[in-house]
Amino acid sequence: MFSCMKLVDVNNDNPAAARPRLMLLELWCALLFLLFMGNCAEAAYQPDLLVKLASEGDASYLGEGVFESSALTQSRSQPAFPGVAASYRLLLKNAGDASDSFVIKGAWNGNGLAVRFVDQENVELSAALSAGGYSTGILAPGDSVSFLVQVTPSALPLGASYRVTLSAASASDGAKTDQVKTESIACSVLPAVTLSAPSDHWGFPGSVVNYPYTVTNVGSEPNSFSLSVTSNSSWTSAIFADDGTAGGIAADGVRQAGETRESAGTGPLAPGASYSFFLAVAIPASSADRARVDTRLAVSGTGASAADQVTTSAIAAVITVAETVRNLSRGGPFAESAEALPGDTLEYRMSVTNSGSEPATAVALDNSLSASTAFLPGTLWIGTSATGDGPPCATADCGWARESAGRILAGLGQGATDAAGGALPPGRTLHVYFRVQVQ
Repeated sequence: MFSCMKLVDVNNDNPAAARPRLMLLELWCALLFLLFMGNCAEAAYQPDLLVKLASEGDASYLGEGVFESSALTQSRSQPAFPGVAASYRLLLKNAGDASDSFVIKGAWNGNGLAVRFVDQENVELSAALSAGGYSTGILAPGDSVSFLVQVTPSALPLGASYRVTLSAASASDGAKTDQVKTESIACSVLPAVTLSAPSDHWGFPGSVVNYPYTVTNVGSEPNSFSLSVTSNSSWTSAIFADDGTAGGIAADGVRQAGETRESAGTGPLAPGASYSFFLAVAIPASSADRARVDTRLAVSGTGASAADQVTTSAIAAVITVAETVRNLSRGGPFAESAEALPGDTLEYRMSVTNSGSEPATAVALDNSLSASTAFLPGTLWIGTSATGDGPPCATADCGWARESAGRILAGLGQGATDAAGGALPPGRTLHVYFRVQVQ
């Protein structure tokens, strides 16, 4: 028993007098030419690579209109059995607006596999692919050409993942490239299963993070797989089918509102068949910023099993307010308190900080003036300097502040209005300054 894990583009009457004008005209034309050519070059050349399994229909091509210099989303995978190659179809399209030819290159991990690259006329191009690259003929804008890519592991360490990266570059502008990737998983005729591995993610307190998963039966016989989940905390988690219920799209990896059917298993899967589902992790509304939880998913069938673990983090805004004061009449720095006599002038500093991982919204301040003090008009301002001697901060960026009936009111952050406070990014502090006279 084993598990094939998926790792996972002029005439003039006076020639002498006309010469300066001609030179200026030539220079102007040259600049226009360069500008025009630069704009055209930006859009003229662009290869577009698409990939699908050879067994799929043309509607399954992945990657149209996506231009990647490193294949991240344009990747297809399938099992490879002893003596049976994993076959893929590659489609190269001229997505530019000028005729162009393209250079296709291939690279793969390890020497334990054979790679065939065949054009539409069944002409073998494998040697050119791995050497300097295969150059296509001229393709008009919108034209395309397809190729067959076959990957056969020669030394079959079971479960090994063989990746073949294929890139296309414009012959007219080498900076214009696109890339796709295939992944062939070496499997025997025994039961085997692959499980996709989504990246760790985060969410806000009170939200649900949905991890899309796909289980594929890469064995040679039908098999059924149970699904279970365990966690190291009290955060709740559940498994829901990616079935497109209530008008959604099945197996698209995006959980729609109607996909609420809980799932404990895949049901019978034919060889090569897949089952898609979501692992939903609920973040409690009371979660602190940066709280983390590990959740483990287990897949188990007859003679084959797989597992994956995701780490879910909570991110939240954390607002703190610190009040300090200094005696301007007697001198001294800001401190938690200051000695004062009647007639002395005190300056207060209200420091509002977002020490969390998420921007804070609707940030507002409401603070009562100290007893036995009188507010000094014209002394209220907002700044980013902690010393109290920097320039005031622009209202659009930092908000507003005013005194009203013995209270200091402020709507802080970007976009603050009288109706609601603004946004304060993580790590930012705003200081509200005002002065009073001791009575």
